[in-house]
Amino acid sequence: MSTQQTKRIGWIVDVQNDFMLPAEQGGRLYVHDLFDDGQDAGATQIVPALVRAAEWMRANCDAVVYTGDWHAHDDAEIDAVAPDATQGTYPPHCMGLSPDAEEREGAQIIAEIRPADPIVLARDATPADARTVARRAVDERRPVFIHKSRFSVFEGNPAADAFVRALRERLGGDVEVYMIGVARDVCVKGAVEGMLEPVRGVPVTLVTDATWGLGIEPEAESLRRWMDAGAALVTTAGLELRDVRRHAGMETAAAA
Repeated sequence: MSTQQTKRIGWIVDVQNDFMLPAEQGGRLYVHDLFDDGQDAGATQIVPALVRAAEWMRANCDAVVYTGDWHAHDDAEIDAVAPDATQGTYPPHCMGLSPDAEEREGAQIIAEIRPADPIVLARDATPADARTVARRAVDERRPVFIHKSRFSVFEGNPAADAFVRALRERLGGDVEVYMIGVARDVCVKGAVEGMLEPVRGVPVTLVTDATWGLGIEPEAESLRRWMDAGAALVTTAGLELRDVRRHAGMETAAAA
């Protein structure tokens, strides 16, 4: 685990079956460029990077948090008749509250990085629930899975803010978030921009090769805006290098 004064939180956004599996493998809303006439191979390309980043997080972060859409059929972003991504509506996906077991499976984290025995922060959680989950996550060193009803975790789970505050307090210092996941221009956007808002002021490092988008906004535009807002960018290779540099700095300081 990290021994830095600033505590690290790994934040893994929506790497669920319905988003990460092509339609022929059962994904109901596979993340790929929606506007390129089928030329984009999509999110399967980043699975190796997701695995590397998740392994780094488990080894180097003080807490690891997964988020995921956990939908019911009457949620605002679900439109089974005329979905329009440009208007923020999508066909049924990640139906964690469905009575149908097959639909519920689409809401599960992909097998390659599925957390073992996570503590769930339900999408109707209270601030008291959030404090309990944060305490258990740190004390038991277990991952957390936040269920949400909307793109942004801060809008889709009423206890998300309380959880971030409680996690920071339980870790006992300043925190920084390392983020991966999909879709870069929807749910990742909500998480990055939400963390950076002054009301939270949580520094974010985005692992760029472990994200993928829907083509709603060009990648370069998103990354430039987030950097302007204070986010840092790194690749999975850079994660390991960054950690080597930090450890070298610690050893130098100790020797002095």
